[in-house]
Amino acid sequence: MPSDTINDTTWAGTNAPPRKISLRVTPCSVASPRVVFLAAELALIGAALLVVMWTGKSFEVPILIALCAVAFHVKALDRSIIQFNAAGFWRDFGHALCWGTCAGILVLNTFPAPRLRTEAYFAGLLLAGLLPLVLRPVLRHLITDERLVEGMLIVGSGELAAKLHEALATRGSPSRPHSASALLRFPEFPAEAGDATDFSRLPDILRRDRISRVIVAEQNAQNRARLAATLVAPRLRGLLVNDAVDFCEQFFGKIWIDALSSEWFVYTSGFSQSKVSIFFKRCFDIFFALLLLILAAPLLLLVAMAVDLDSAGPILFRQVRVGLHGTTFLIYKFRSMRQDIAFPAAPAWAKERDERVTRVGRLLRRFRLDEIPQAINVLRGEMSLVGPRPEQPYFVNRLAQEIPFYNLRHFVKPGITGWAQVKYRYGASVEDACEKLQYDLYYAKHRSCAFDVEILFKTVKIVARGIGL
Repeated sequence: MPSDTINDTTWAGTNAPPRKISLRVTPCSVASPRVVFLAAELALIGAALLVVMWTGKSFEVPILIALCAVAFHVKALDRSIIQFNAAGFWRDFGHALCWGTCAGILVLNTFPAPRLRTEAYFAGLLLAGLLPLVLRPVLRHLITDERLVEGMLIVGSGELAAKLHEALATRGSPSRPHSASALLRFPEFPAEAGDATDFSRLPDILRRDRISRVIVAEQNAQNRARLAATLVAPRLRGLLVNDAVDFCEQFFGKIWIDALSSEWFVYTSGFSQSKVSIFFKRCFDIFFALLLLILAAPLLLLVAMAVDLDSAGPILFRQVRVGLHGTTFLIYKFRSMRQDIAFPAAPAWAKERDERVTRVGRLLRRFRLDEIPQAINVLRGEMSLVGPRPEQPYFVNRLAQEIPFYNLRHFVKPGITGWAQVKYRYGASVEDACEKLQYDLYYAKHRSCAFDVEILFKTVKIVARGIGL
């Protein structure tokens, strides 16, 4: 798929000398098999229901197929189907089928009558399991034939378009777990020179490359106005047009800082909560913080003894952190670092293999057990269960000077866990802090009780797998 350069010198001011505007357009392809997968699932369930009504038998088979279908989507099997990595497909297929059949056995055995029959179980399992196996070669053939491919065009005159193209090419697939899209291929990075034409050629490029979505990665107001005028007719004919920030928000599950402006924060939706939602979130925090402390009380006692026996120093570690609206508070954690070594004069980020971490502390960090005492901060109203992680004042002052909009994360109460923590690795640099800020802003815009529950489930999964520092 070629890359084009559209040059325009015709829309400078009447008294200003004409300026040459170079507009880069970079196509890429995205596969979207979810609709086909969903249609096949519904057809299979419908066929099973017709058989049940025709024969007068019970509904075990349709229920088992439906539960497996739900598990397929939860485990993103629809995305794995089109991947060329066979090992990844079989792993996702095994996980999804396991969860679906376990749920089916649990549900079907709760019916008072009739009991789950062996033949019905195996029939439903066979039908549900065969669907992804049959669809995998079919969908890959349709995608190779460009039947299920969405053509996208990244449009912009500056470095922003190139950065978005690079981010998409590097990432290769969306972050959102419920998204079924996957990037298939990219053209070579656009050369400095290209086909020079007028803006009027843009509709021809859209038709030539069968583009169904345009992503506008442009910050110059005049360029955006001209692009909007050019795209009006294609837009009314069905073309999807997204701003780069909005596209990245949907595609990656984060707010792209490079393309942000103050106007975007003013005019975009989200970033607001009613007094009712704030009240319910506070009740949610208090209930689960108390539940965590009560259920973990025996474990907390063992951890406290292990910390005390492992190295000299206090059991609990206290440190000043920046919270809601920039106010400071003392955070509580189990001490995981030694006290008998020299610390740097200025605060330093913890490293992945930090020599200051004790043996017990390394185990606590791996399973995030050192964070449990922060439930006390939650009960005191200084933190929430879910929110951006609070930082030290030293790092806040430094990062606010280097990262635009960094202080906006303080308009949300900090949390023990957060969207950035479940989506990104442990941060130990300005670049990591910038990446995490993008996830924090996404959470600030979309925060809700349902989103909090999703993050908590992901946190439990990470803790259970021992993925930590």
